[in-house]
Amino acid sequence: MATQLTIVQPQNLETFMLIWLDSLVNKSEDNIDTKILLRKTINRLVAFEDMDKCIEYIKDQDEERIVLIVSGRLGQQAVPALHHLAHLIAIYVYCGDKKRHEIWTKEYIKIKGVIDDLKELIIQIQIDQTKRNEYKIDEPIPISYYTKTKKQNLTMNNDDFISSQLLLDCLSRMKPQSNEREQLIRLCKDEYLANEIGLNMIRDFEEKYSPDRAIWWLTRESFVCRVLNKAFQVTNIDLLYYFNFFIRDVRKQLELNKSSSRIRTYRAQIMSSKELRLLKLSIGEIISIDIFLFTIPSRERAIQILQESNVCHDLKRVLIEIDADPSHLNMKPFGDVTSLNYFTDVEVTLFMVGTIFHPVDISEENDITVIQMETCCEEDPSVKTILDAINAQDYEGKPNLLSLGYILSKMKKFYYAEKCYNQLLKEMPDDHYAMVSCYQGFGTIAMEKQEYDVSLQWYQKALDADKAKLKPDDPIIASDYNTLADIHVKKGEYTQAIESYTRALNVWIAAFGTEHLKVAKCYNKIGITYETQEKYLDAIDYYKKTVIIYHKTRCVGYPEIAKLYNHIASIYASIDKNTQALKYFNAALKILTKIHPFGHPEVVRTMKNIAATHEASGNAKEALVQFETIASIHRQLLPLNHPDVAEITDKMQRIFAQLNKNV
Repeated sequence: MATQLTIVQPQNLETFMLIWLDSLVNKSEDNIDTKILLRKTINRLVAFEDMDKCIEYIKDQDEERIVLIVSGRLGQQAVPALHHLAHLIAIYVYCGDKKRHEIWTKEYIKIKGVIDDLKELIIQIQIDQTKRNEYKIDEPIPISYYTKTKKQNLTMNNDDFISSQLLLDCLSRMKPQSNEREQLIRLCKDEYLANEIGLNMIRDFEEKYSPDRAIWWLTRESFVCRVLNKAFQVTNIDLLYYFNFFIRDVRKQLELNKSSSRIRTYRAQIMSSKELRLLKLSIGEIISIDIFLFTIPSRERAIQILQESNVCHDLKRVLIEIDADPSHLNMKPFGDVTSLNYFTDVEVTLFMVGTIFHPVDISEENDITVIQMETCCEEDPSVKTILDAINAQDYEGKPNLLSLGYILSKMKKFYYAEKCYNQLLKEMPDDHYAMVSCYQGFGTIAMEKQEYDVSLQWYQKALDADKAKLKPDDPIIASDYNTLADIHVKKGEYTQAIESYTRALNVWIAAFGTEHLKVAKCYNKIGITYETQEKYLDAIDYYKKTVIIYHKTRCVGYPEIAKLYNHIASIYASIDKNTQALKYFNAALKILTKIHPFGHPEVVRTMKNIAATHEASGNAKEALVQFETIASIHRQLLPLNHPDVAEITDKMQRIFAQLNKNV
């Protein structure tokens, strides 16, 4: 007798999921045996006897691509409720009365067949799924968006885009750990339990994989591509980490086989209206395709693939047309991998995961949306910003677990960052730099979570370790004290903060002298802390020390100096020390008029502050002179109905009235 299959697991490692809705699905012995056979085609199979539970489950699985088998009786109610869902891509009606159910199923384009024989059902699903896997037309493409303009409609801000690029770059260049491959194989064996074909493929990979066959495995119809694609689609950090060795090997093969001349290549893709809308908004911007992107050289074949696909409701046929130029420096590799392909008779160009593209145009061609894209040139300022962020990661020569933890922390994936730090501490307990960096990493995560006491404990551990290893005047110790002070400020512990800032200051002075940027910034932080405590004269003393260093060393620009002068002046004005306030407002104005054009807002704002301070001091005539100068600027630059014009006019009228009253 056949044993019943365990049908529900917590996480699907593949893109596709097979759902079977039938009141007899777990009772008929034929059905139970069939489920085992179906898993050879789509590994994750979930069976339901209850229609309402099935409908609710399918609606919740919007990150999956679902293939549904449904009985004729239940299908008449379930299909109308589910057919509109974009993530439901195919339906098979398995029934005992084929002719009767063929009548109502004609209304639903996603129904691929009405079948009354289990063997025929298995074969049909296998054929259709093989086509889906070959061209991956139904699989979602994860895309990150970078806006050069100020569009607010895209899903990701630019910092997130750069973090995503850093993650992919790190994974593709990080030296694999000794047990990554074993962990991946163990995880996949658990996922494919009771799927003998899947397990045989995993054993084959375990025994025969070699780095020079990475692309061969990527293009083979196996768990490798299916699981890796899903990991990219949902950013499964554990899986991506386990696949690190494989991603690195694919990159190396692509580097060795990268194109030497410009090419035009095509990708057929089914997209939702939402995905297409985001791509339309990205015209003129920058995107990253965060998956290994397979394309073909034949436009006609790509269009044929699209025309053979059925779309409805929210789905659209999309032809992605790519112009790729390998002469662009610093770009990720791409190349013709036909000779490395598992299917050697299929021409394929492969783009490295995370390749950056510039969408240039979008048009309609019959019922197909054509998106023209080109690989990005490093001369583009936005691309340069991204590349600079990647190149700024020193990695101590090569990216490692510490690099990965840092990037994951920036992405606010704290659980995974902590896993990296914990693993590194286990592997390198005697490496001082790694140990302290992990302590600081834990401290940063705790600070981001606003767990300030925990953060203090970790940074204190880092400081203690550094003090035990380094010289007393090492700048690293000053940085440790500085961070401890920052945390005390966040806790409102200002006395402890100033104590730690002062210790940092003493170390930096010992290391760099009294006129260094680090010293100036520390003075500034002490000033801010005193100001927060409303100890204004103490704050001003430290701000003055800061500005003296700024002036002497030119370690910051004039705008920063003018900003600090204005701030000092504002504090003096707030405590009614108007003579000193005017001195610093005028010092700021002198700088601002040199570095900004006529009528610049910063210049006008400072002039307003000078006028207000004169008025507060009882110097109405001096205030009037300033307001008249501002009014003259407004007359030249602003329309008469501008609110700033009205504001200055009101102030001048008030002062005129005051002067006339005193006559």
